[in-house]
Amino acid sequence: MSPGRMIRKLNVFNLVFFGSLLFITLTALPCYAVRVGVSRSEWLLFFGYVIATGLSVTVGYHRLFAHRSFQASRLVTFLSLLFGAAAFEQSALLWSSQHRDHHLYVDTERDPYNIKRGFWYAHVGWILFWRHETDYSNVKDLAEDRLILHQHRYYPVWAITAGIVLPLAIGAATGHFMGAVLLGVVGRLTLVHHSTWSINSICHTFGKATYDIDATARDHWLVAFLTNGEGYHNFHHRFASDYRNGVRWYQWDPSKWTIALLHGCGLASKLHRVRPHAILAARVAAEHQRVERELGRQRHPSGTALLETVRQRYAALKNALEEWGRVEEEFRRLRKATVETSRTYLHSMRRQVAQRRLAFVEARRQWVALINANPLIPRAAHI
Repeated sequence: MSPGRMIRKLNVFNLVFFGSLLFITLTALPCYAVRVGVSRSEWLLFFGYVIATGLSVTVGYHRLFAHRSFQASRLVTFLSLLFGAAAFEQSALLWSSQHRDHHLYVDTERDPYNIKRGFWYAHVGWILFWRHETDYSNVKDLAEDRLILHQHRYYPVWAITAGIVLPLAIGAATGHFMGAVLLGVVGRLTLVHHSTWSINSICHTFGKATYDIDATARDHWLVAFLTNGEGYHNFHHRFASDYRNGVRWYQWDPSKWTIALLHGCGLASKLHRVRPHAILAARVAAEHQRVERELGRQRHPSGTALLETVRQRYAALKNALEEWGRVEEEFRRLRKATVETSRTYLHSMRRQVAQRRLAFVEARRQWVALINANPLIPRAAHI
């Protein structure tokens, strides 16, 4: 079988393992909660492990290892590998290799969780009924790290120790061993697994294409809530190297906040951020494409004139954004050379940046008003 390819083959271990977790979560766990009750220490163990393993997948496996969107200290790397293994989602090396293939070959036969094969396949079918041949040549940078390589080679030891032995030991120490089994291990794994898998299924089926309307990846707020910010998937597929997924200030992205906190504590560095102007350019371009396509489906006599107005307004908006970006970039360059640049000139440049920004804001206001107020533009294209 060629590297990166897959054949249809039942994975008995995965079927029994994941099936058992789900069955116990839906049957034994509710019975235990009703008959015995759940103590505070059991809830603390459950949520503590959900947060630790969830963030180790999103911050560690995904943003640190798969996309290298920032650099981290050895302590952060170790904890990401330890609790990432406790999530039982395979080694960081294998996970990252498959995820890089997902981005490189998205929606094709070489995409490990290709949504074109169906919602069920993308969610969990690819793990249960298919055998994947992983090509590790795309993670040579990760394989150079001895700690990552050790976790890969001895993954069962890491996973069982951190994901089963440790929570059960905590449960036994607090006098709630069975609660640790059902909540700290079984229920926690079920929640983390299906939350993670929902990115491959729900976020490639439902939601809004904010930055790239042709991508199957979508922004979905509920999945973002369940996965520490990973649900802003359309943004992520458009700007995969950015350490943020929820780029707007009000978007729920604890993974982004954790990375920023680590940076503030000196435990993370070289955080990659896409320029705000590039993000805005992608957003308004997507809005323009959506309007153009919706209007293209209309056969109203005034449609042609409106389409021309839309194009003119978009050109003005795009030009205002480019001017703002150009002046701000010039200001940034000059500010770095403050020794050679007069304060008066810098102040003048700062005013120009503010003026260009206001010009863009006004152009954006007119653009939004045109799109949302015109009865010929379908609601599906409203901003």
